[in-house]
Parts: sequence; C-alpha cells; structure tokens
Amino acid sequence: GGDSGESPTAVRADAVAGSSGGGAPASAAPAPVRTSSVVQPVASYDQELLVAVRKFNLKPRDGVQYLQLRGFLSAEPGDIAAFLHETKGLSKRKLGDYLGERGERHAELLSAYVRRFDFAGLSFVGAIRAFLSPFRLPGEAQKIDRIMCEFASHFVSQAPGVFSSADTAYVLGFSVIMLNTDAHSVQIKAKNRMSKADFVRNNRGIDSGADLPAELLSAVYDDIQTDEIRTGMSHDDMGEAELLEFFRQGSTFRKFNHARLPPDRHHPC
Repeated sequence: GGDSGESPTAVRADAVAGSSGGGAPASAAPAPVRTSSVVQPVASYDQELLVAVRKFNLKPRDGVQYLQLRGFLSAEPGDIAAFLHETKGLSKRKLGDYLGERGERHAELLSAYVRRFDFAGLSFVGAIRAFLSPFRLPGEAQKIDRIMCEFASHFVSQAPGVFSSADTAYVLGFSVIMLNTDAHSVQIKAKNRMSKADFVRNNRGIDSGADLPAELLSAVYDDIQTDEIRTGMSHDDMGEAELLEFFRQGSTFRKFNHARLPPDRHHPC
C-alpha cells in the first residue's frame, strides 16, 4: 500500500477524489478505453484497478502502464490525469513524485492534472490548500518548482486581476510554503521565526516590480500562522531540509531582489 491512508480494498472503478477541500470537483471516473494490440484482461475492471494501484504505489510508471496494456487507459495526458485525480488508494507521496518528473510528456500530464482543479472563488492560500490536498510535495526542489509553476499559471487564469502575472503567484506560492515551514517546523526556534513584518518585506516587489497590497500579505501570514498547510513532508526529510536551506540563505528565493533563482534564468511561469 501507499501512504494515502486508503485501504486497497476501498479502491473501486468509480471512485473519485473528494472535493471537500474545494478546488477539485468530483466527476465520474474515466470510462475504460479499449484499444487494439493490448493484452485482453481476464479480470474485471475493479480487479485490474486494484492491481494497478498496488503497482503505482511501488513504481508509478508501472501502474499507469499496466492499465494501458490491459486496454483500460490511453496514453493521452488528459486520460492519465483523470486516472491520477480520481482514483482512490494512490500513494500521495508517489503521486507527487510522479507529477513532478521532467520531460515533455510529464509536463503535459502535469498541466492536464492541475487544470482539473477549480480555484474560482478561493483565496490564494485556499487554492494552495486545495491543490496540495490530494498529493504530497516531492522532496526534490526541481520537482516542487515544476509543480508550483503549473499551479501558479492555472491560478491566475481562474483569478484574473489578483496578480499581474503567473510569476507573482509562483513566487508567493513558494513564499507561503516557506512561511508554513518557518511557522510550524520544530527545527526553527520560536525566537527565530519570521514575523509579519519580515514576511511582508521578503515579498516586496514581487508583482512585476510592484508591491502586493499589505492587507493581502497580512491575511496570508495570519492564515498560515493559524492553520498549518499539511504538505505531507516530515520535518526531518530531505525535502524539508532543502526548503529550510532556501530559507536560511536569506529569503524564500533569489528572484527580483531576494530570489533563489539564478539571475540569468528566466522562469517560464
């Protein structure tokens, strides 16, 4: 099994991810796609899905390929994204790792997956909470980067006028993750935790050179301080250590005046 907390026996062909967190409306599971040149299944789709979930939770690529070989899943990114978004029992950690993999096909898959979320009417922090609910952030910084970039692009497309560009949402998204770590990690002593003034100062000029409204940043800070975002990363794993190292380097990232990105790198968000 995985770390999703779901029993494999609870997995059903028509199971869908809940939308209680907002931003991820449930829909019917994708109809099995039967194609030629595949191994004809001898078991029911429910049984085949159970096998696929077990394989996915060991090695995600194997689980996806299993359903494709059995004729129940096409190679289209949208169909795979629907499977990942709607199937119960998938390991949240394995799902996050799989979504963050590099390559053109994975980029298409990640985009299709993120666009299954509905962020309309949600606050920025509310959208992040809804987005991170079905999976766990991977431990590799580059994977987190790809996932948060796609999140940012989709958020601004559904919340026009909040930020000047997707790049702003990307930077603030990382800043929120950093603040969440700073506020709730036992590795950071209380006297060293970021104040609201620090948070506002660290995010100056991130909206295409302009400052975001102080009341917006203040609301973000209060929200995170009051209610931790469950990223799924334990406070002693490599992913958390990497995030803390970014924080120790002076700010959330080296972008604009503060950012973690190299100055010669143009981020695609």
